[in-house]
Amino acid sequence: MANAAETDDNAESFEVWLTRRSFALLQPICRLGLAIALLFLLLADPLYYFLDLWSRAVPHAWLLAWHATMAVVFAALLCTLPRATSHAARQRLLLVFFAATGVLFVWFGVVSWLGTGDFAIVAIAQMLVAAVLCFPGPARRWGYGLQALAIGLLLAWLDGSGKFLGQMQFANLLVIVAVAFAMDGYMLTNARALFAERCRAAQARKRADTVLYNALPPGIAEELKTHHRVKAQSHPHMAILFADIVGFTAFAAERSPDQVLAVLNALFSDMDALLDAQPVEKIKTIGDAYMVVSAAHPEALAHVALAMQALIQRFNARQGLAFALRLGLHCGPTIAGVIGHKRFLYDVWGDAVNVASRMQASAAPGRIHASEAMFQTLRHAFDFEARGLVDIKGKGPLPTWYLLGAKPALKAASKAA
Repeated sequence: MANAAETDDNAESFEVWLTRRSFALLQPICRLGLAIALLFLLLADPLYYFLDLWSRAVPHAWLLAWHATMAVVFAALLCTLPRATSHAARQRLLLVFFAATGVLFVWFGVVSWLGTGDFAIVAIAQMLVAAVLCFPGPARRWGYGLQALAIGLLLAWLDGSGKFLGQMQFANLLVIVAVAFAMDGYMLTNARALFAERCRAAQARKRADTVLYNALPPGIAEELKTHHRVKAQSHPHMAILFADIVGFTAFAAERSPDQVLAVLNALFSDMDALLDAQPVEKIKTIGDAYMVVSAAHPEALAHVALAMQALIQRFNARQGLAFALRLGLHCGPTIAGVIGHKRFLYDVWGDAVNVASRMQASAAPGRIHASEAMFQTLRHAFDFEARGLVDIKGKGPLPTWYLLGAKPALKAASKAA
């Protein structure tokens, strides 16, 4: 089952996961053990002594010493736990805990048998450890048998006759060991199944996150995961780019759907790769149109537009085609948010989006058509060519510009970066 984690590079091994899980239980177990030991030392043991309730077959000092040792062991473990930050250190502490509790169980098994004549408390303690604490390795499972053997040898020695190992009571000890061993094995198998299920869930979650982060900007995706909804955002000066492939409609009419899709996918994949190095967001593609925005970096969007013009030349040379890009740039107030619950879409709305689209529609093939607002925003860093007044649908005649490229100083800084 540990191999299930290996399909995910970020998944931890079963051993590390189980050690971490068991280690997390040590602190509450030690706190409970310390509280019980102190309760007996301060309350029960004095009552046993003054009311003469303890069996005279066992010195009362043995019980006091056992409770005192138990308190010291659990207190020492509680002080050490915060320092165990590595996997190896946690494994060592788990082994120390198991060895210490083993010694305490042996000690109490002898005291319990001499005082009450049964192993009920020992059985309960072993069942609790087997049912709660589970960590890799054979040490803990062999420990149950060693504890029973140690109790049997000590009782045979204390009896003086050495016959305890052959009596029925020792068989009871072996039954306790067998039950603890079986329960421990069941818990380990159950832990492996749980780990495998967690790995499968983590892989499914990773695949879902990959789809989500490809469909939405990172901040929007995080908000959707956390709050299951996305609050609409207002952007007072968002830069918007529209790109359209000139000649694609005629190209598509002469070729099979598979050929058309393959070419469009190759070109848009190259465009997607351009965006990775810039603080911009791809919004959507509509047929052979491509939309990109930047809420705070209009210069980055201008660089993307220029890079797209260079990209289409390389793409044409590689594919033997004659496409051209018609690009439009504008900036202005917008609202952004996620629409729908099924096949949801992150989109941008506002009059600025309409103007950017019309900048693209009225651009000459192979040119980057910018609005007056975009020109005023970028004129300090980029060179423009005045186009004059252009009749923009719904807006009337507007002064527009063609983006030529970055100014020499900015171009040199960009190359150095």
